[in-house]
Formats: sequence, C-alpha cells, structure tokens
Amino acid sequence: MKNRFNVRVPVSEDPEVKAVEALHVKEIAEKDFETEVVGSAVPVAIHFYGSESKACVTLSPRFAAVAEKFAGKVRFLKVLRLGNAQLASRLGVTASPTVLFLTGGKESGERLTGEDIKRTDLKSRVEAMVPAVAPAPVPAAAPA
Repeated sequence: MKNRFNVRVPVSEDPEVKAVEALHVKEIAEKDFETEVVGSAVPVAIHFYGSESKACVTLSPRFAAVAEKFAGKVRFLKVLRLGNAQLASRLGVTASPTVLFLTGGKESGERLTGEDIKRTDLKSRVEAMVPAVAPAPVPAAAPA
C-alpha cells in the first residue's frame, strides 16, 4: 500500500513554482503583442506553449526560474499557440514548446524548440540578449 503522506506533487502543481511563474511570467494574447513586445524597452523572451503538451509543462518551471533570475532586464511572456494561431503563424511558430527571443520587436538569436529545452540553453540565450553593463568605476582614495 502506498504511503499517502509521502506523495510527490508534480512540478507543474508545486505552489512555489506557480508563485514564481505568476510573478515573473506574463501571459499575453495576440492583441497585446504590439504593446508588450514591440513597444518593450527591454528584450523579450516568449514561450509559445500548448495546454496539453507535457514538454510545455516541463519547460514552464525552467522558464519561470530564468525569468526570476533576469527580472527587470528581460521580459518573459507566454502565449497559448493554438489560441493565438495568427500570431504564431506570423512569427513562424509551428510547434509547442517554442521560445523566441526578441529585441525591439525583431527576433534576435536562435529560437529554442522541441521536447527537451534545457534550462542552461535558455539561460545562455537570455544572457546573450542582455546588454553588458560596465562595472561602476571605483573612486580613487583621497590623499591623506
């Protein structure tokens, strides 16, 4: 008999993961694309997902974790691919999951797609979009 107190909650249902995703990843529809993506002052990562796709369910916490790390530097959005078919078609998205990286409304860098998108790949693509910030100069010591 299974121990009912030792049941693992699937990652997609973990309340902590859901909270991080809700805080750092915004779901948009096709009508929001111009304002949320093209009009964005920072680079954007968009996850086109399918509601019944196991690969998308697996990718969601990874996407949210990277979104948390780059909060304020990159916008993280998600779009239901089949619910926004015209937008997906316009951007050439034919599979779920697909992650696009856009700067100024134009795709920058290579998109990620497929069953096993690794968090490290996602993170490295996002890092490539973030402008390098020069370290602040260290003030010289005043003469004594």
